[in-house]
Amino acid sequence: MTQIPLYFLPGTQCDDALWRQVFEYLPPRFTPISLVIPTGDNLASIVEVLRKALPDTPLNIIGFSLGGYVASLFATTYPQCINQLLVVANAPTALPPQEILIRQQTLDYIEKNGYSSMPKTRIRQLLSPMNHQNSDIIDIMRQMDKRGGESMLVNQLSSTTQREDLLGPLNQQSFTTKFVIGEHDDLVNINELKKSLLNDRLSIETLENCGHMSPLESPQSVAHIIEQYFKTD
Repeated sequence: MTQIPLYFLPGTQCDDALWRQVFEYLPPRFTPISLVIPTGDNLASIVEVLRKALPDTPLNIIGFSLGGYVASLFATTYPQCINQLLVVANAPTALPPQEILIRQQTLDYIEKNGYSSMPKTRIRQLLSPMNHQNSDIIDIMRQMDKRGGESMLVNQLSSTTQREDLLGPLNQQSFTTKFVIGEHDDLVNINELKKSLLNDRLSIETLENCGHMSPLESPQSVAHIIEQYFKTD
């Protein structure tokens, strides 16, 4: 059986625990490879670190949230390195002013008071209402946040806030891109994203009963989409 490597990028304050349940549902023909988002001064430097670390052959890349933006920037910077791109819980555009303000307030607070853990209000914002009391999901989120710690959070917030709109460049590529968005994801404007998909090489799929954390909220559905998207004839 020919193995199909899949490269997975996590999101802010996330690690490979984000994907573990997804991996369990993938057929054996896939070889999942967990990546980390490198530290860097800006997004361009993060992409350069990835470029040096990854193989030169065209890759199948799956990115979640911040990792989805990083994967999109990698793909539009080095399109020759992409076979197919899957972006989960992210629209690769500039951040809205309100989100930029929240990030700066968070960094200011951490500088003055330090960082202990993800607030309950943030956890609720990231989950579908039906998962607000799901202790298993919340525990995974808290453990990933704890492992990441203050230094990772500060670096990721400070180095990845300034973003450009990548939907135009993605529309011009020869490789295909699929977006997977939870129907209750308050961080992604699904309707605006749909308007920006200008050709049949870009598509979007919505996950029912999911918020932002779809790999944790519906791992079997995410795995099924991956299986169908990266299948070979």
